[in-house]
Parts: sequence; C-alpha cells; structure tokens
Amino acid sequence: MTFMALLIKEMRLRMRRERTIWLVVSYILLLGLLGWFYISVSSSSAAYGNNWANIGLGLYSILLTVQLFLIIFITPAFTSTAVNGEKERQTFDLLLCSRLSSTSLVTGKLLAGLLNALILIAASIPIFSLVFFFGGVSPTQALAALLVFVLTAVLAASLGIFCSTLVARPAISTALSYVLLLLWLGLPVLYAIIIPLRTSKMPLYLLCHPVVAMFSTFNYGAINTNNSINIGPFNFVAWQIYSIYSVIAALILIALSLWLVKPQAWQRLQLRLRKNNIETSGNETKASATA
Repeated sequence: MTFMALLIKEMRLRMRRERTIWLVVSYILLLGLLGWFYISVSSSSAAYGNNWANIGLGLYSILLTVQLFLIIFITPAFTSTAVNGEKERQTFDLLLCSRLSSTSLVTGKLLAGLLNALILIAASIPIFSLVFFFGGVSPTQALAALLVFVLTAVLAASLGIFCSTLVARPAISTALSYVLLLLWLGLPVLYAIIIPLRTSKMPLYLLCHPVVAMFSTFNYGAINTNNSINIGPFNFVAWQIYSIYSVIAALILIALSLWLVKPQAWQRLQLRLRKNNIETSGNETKASATA
C-alpha cells in the first residue's frame, strides 16, 4: 500500500459514513440558526438608529467564536483513534508489512482526518459571507481569521494523532486528547486570573491562545496594540504569533507521532540510552587508565 492508496481509502471510508453527512448538516444548521437569531434580534434595534456595521461586526464575532470552539472540539475526534483503531481491528500489522512507511502512515491518517475539519470550515464560508452585506469587516480580517481556523484544525488534528500513537486504547486516547485541549485552553486563562498582569501588554502565553489570536484579527485599535510583541525591528500581532506557534507545535507532535508509531519505540529508546551509558562509562574507564 502506498501513501495515496491509504489516503484515498481513508477518505472513502470517512465520506461514505452517514454520520459525516449529518455532522456537516448539523454544523451548518447550528451556525445558520445562530446567525438568523442574532440578525432577527439586532434588526429591530437597527431601526432605532444603530449602525448596521456594528451589527455585522457583532454577528461576525459570534460566528467566529462558535466556529473556533467547534473546530477545536470536533477535529480531535477525526484523528484520536486513527492509529490505535487499526491496532484494535488487528490491521496495523498488515499496514506495517506493506510498502507503507511510518511517515506515510501518520501523514495519511492525519490528512484524512484533517480534510473532514477543512470541509466543515469550507462549508461555513457562505454563512460568513453574509456579514459583508452589513459591512464592518474587511476581506483581510476574514482571511486572517480563516488562517487561524485552519492552523487550529491542524494543531488539534496533530494532537489527536499523537494521542492515538501514544495510547493503545482508542477510548483513552480520545479522552486524553480532549483533556490536553482543555488544559491548553484553560490553564493560560486561569494563570492570568490568579496572577494579574502588571503591564498593558499581554504575555506570550496568552498571545498563543486561539481566542486571543482570533480576536486580534479585528481592527480594534488599542486591542491590537496590546496584543502584539516586538521582535527586533518587526512587530507581530497575536494571530501572527499564534500562527508560528501552531506550526511549530504541530511539527513537534507529528515528529513524536512518527517515532511512536514504529514498533517497540520505548524499547528502542531504552536500548539506545543503555548503549550511550555503556559507551560513556567505557570512555571514562579508558581515560582513567590512560591517566
């Protein structure tokens, strides 16, 4: 089996499932009903002199927030059982015996699960396009928010595939991936609440938070000034810092998954450490004998 054969097989299996179609339909209906409810409530207040641009901006903020959390908590479900699910079905050894390398196995499973999340993002674009009828949001802001969505999906999918290679049972790997996501989202906020900020500038651990990165795509003036950091002559906004952080974190998780997916990864690590210790002790013995 090759990389393309694995990717096509995974996409066919995922797209033919009835729950995949219902997931997309439910996702679009939730965003559509939320947008319709907000417009119906805000349109009455617009008749009394409120700016339509503010209504469009409020609708855009609500849709962004809801979609961000949906992506964060839906994407790991596509990848957290990708590798250990093969072990549970006793088909993992067949994949190892084929021409499929560990890199092709991990990346194929990752892309197959990630494409499901990207389909959800692409399906919601027509709903977000309605915001441009109200004004208040530029295409540049929308593209920056789209980049945050895509990178968040990549990071969540990478975390899921890492947990799938780390834990043998699919149920435990799914629970572990969601626990790690909750810690990633909650610990920086909890730390900021317990230890108040001493300056108006946000610290780096909050600039790497997806919610802060998402809201930094808006042109709110003072908010964008606080959500930035100077590195040499360059000034990076929070969503740019978050983009760099997401790429680095995803690459680290994928690299760890590539190492863990190989048979007897921990045993090979122990043998390598034992071999290094023997070589080190041997060199010390030779040095003492020479002295």
